[in-house]
Amino acid sequence: MDKLLSTLTREKLAQMMDFSSLNPNVTEAEILEGCKIAKEYNFKGFHVNPIWVPTVARELEGTGIETGYVVSFPFGTNPTELKVAEAKYAAKILKGKPWVIDMVTNVGKLKGKDYDYYKKDIAEVAKVAHDAGVECKAILEVSFLTDDEIVAACELAAEAGADWVKTSTGRHGGPTLEQVRLMRKYSPPQVKVKVAGTGSFWTPMVVLGCILAGAERIGTRNAPWIVDELSGIIADMLKQQK
Repeated sequence: MDKLLSTLTREKLAQMMDFSSLNPNVTEAEILEGCKIAKEYNFKGFHVNPIWVPTVARELEGTGIETGYVVSFPFGTNPTELKVAEAKYAAKILKGKPWVIDMVTNVGKLKGKDYDYYKKDIAEVAKVAHDAGVECKAILEVSFLTDDEIVAACELAAEAGADWVKTSTGRHGGPTLEQVRLMRKYSPPQVKVKVAGTGSFWTPMVVLGCILAGAERIGTRNAPWIVDELSGIIADMLKQQK
């Protein structure tokens, strides 16, 4: 734990954060302000609703910050063909820029044990992402799932070629720390874990707990506060231990 804490510099913390602005009522002025904040902190990515993606990609040009494109957000219930069309549209407008897909999986298909559909749904979108040279995250929406279903979702997402498994959209509740640990335990090493979805309940201490539970990326609108708070607190604690 001490070794982990000692590596969480302000810069590394910022690179573990996907800043977000995904409310349906967000305005262009708020998106532009979000771009300024993302550049100030050098977050890993800035995730917005698709209508704002061209604006974000333009404003972040040359920074290396990923533009996050959400597919079938927030329910994941679009047919696979529509998800693929979304992914191809993203690949077209974001060609040559740093970007990433966060796709919502079809939770109903998983719970109904239609595993072939569930895996193919992810695989088709992941293929578009990989053909474009970018990563694909599969959003599991764990608040709807039992532990056994979380294990199945992680295994199927990995088999489908997802680069990440992600806990939640934030529209239906966030994960518990035990669910984050479960995702890390049952995902192969090459599949990373992203935690999102606690909304206004994101706090620096919750983030620290998620990191200790195995999360490698945090998606939150509270990223600036979290980076400021944790980078200061961790540095102080390490100094006091010496």
